[in-house]
Amino acid sequence: MSPRVSVIMAARNAADTIAASLRSLQRQTLQDWECIVVDDGSEDDTAARVEAMIHGEERVRLLSIPPSGVVEARNRAAAAARGPAIAVLDADDVAHRQRLALQWQQFEAQGGGVVTSFARYFRREAVGPGLDRYQQWLRRQRDGVALRRARYIEMPYAHSTLMLERALGDQVGWYEDHGWPEDFDLSLRLAASTAPHGVVTRALVGWRVRAQSASRTDARYTLQAFMRCRAAALARDYLTAGSAWMLWGHGDTGKALRLELAQLGRVPSAILDVDPRKIGQRIEGVPVIDALAWLAQHDPEPRLIISVAGQAARAKIRAALAPTGRVEGEGYFFAA
Repeated sequence: MSPRVSVIMAARNAADTIAASLRSLQRQTLQDWECIVVDDGSEDDTAARVEAMIHGEERVRLLSIPPSGVVEARNRAAAAARGPAIAVLDADDVAHRQRLALQWQQFEAQGGGVVTSFARYFRREAVGPGLDRYQQWLRRQRDGVALRRARYIEMPYAHSTLMLERALGDQVGWYEDHGWPEDFDLSLRLAASTAPHGVVTRALVGWRVRAQSASRTDARYTLQAFMRCRAAALARDYLTAGSAWMLWGHGDTGKALRLELAQLGRVPSAILDVDPRKIGQRIEGVPVIDALAWLAQHDPEPRLIISVAGQAARAKIRAALAPTGRVEGEGYFFAA
């Protein structure tokens, strides 16, 4: 009989942490799970640690492959999964004992789709200001609507909290290698789907901070790589070919986003600003116009991308847009 939940775990040189990750699964209150561990050509004792743990534990399966990268490793694990729901757990993270039970409960209640939860970084002393801001930002996305409309600001799911319907993963495609973060890429494709989304508003995963993690050392996880991924998703899912759109904000992130979108043939009809020193100028042929004057026209047509930083600035713009009838996530998106 197939398990309810298949947990996929890609592991490379994870001998120091993988036992704790697997033990956290063995402590789950939901017992009907399997875990597919793919050892991605580890040069340490990762495989031996897993083999030692699965003696008498039939729910854990080990697949060993030559060094192929996390995309191939995760895809191998997903292909071997048997459950209707697939959960992700990285080999250096740990799951709360109720993680699978609570997410499965939400998964059933909403009829499949995507379920995430909050996460908690550890160890605390390794969490810098940037990670702490992201952790707090995630906790403000308390339901599927908030999560989907915020997807271009930051990565909308802490990846090790992700549970999704296996059929949905097959539909949108699993992990792809484009030279940018494969987890962000998958998150954006899932968030753009019509599948139901839910958030369990508890920290159900301990997210280990390590100086040697790929997110800190691999070129696929630079800010520029994230921006290229974000731009590709915007061009595919929102700024489709021929659609008129405008960009609000042209600071460092707004400029970087505009340049990436231009590479994909998506050039704004105008740049909105409130700085009188910039209004009336042209940036590479694109006029800079008065944002407040444009708002007064209540023009419903051009799609709008807003690239401003900070909760306070975004709140002011939301309030200014409210009288226009535009709905966040439809008539406009924030993108950082």
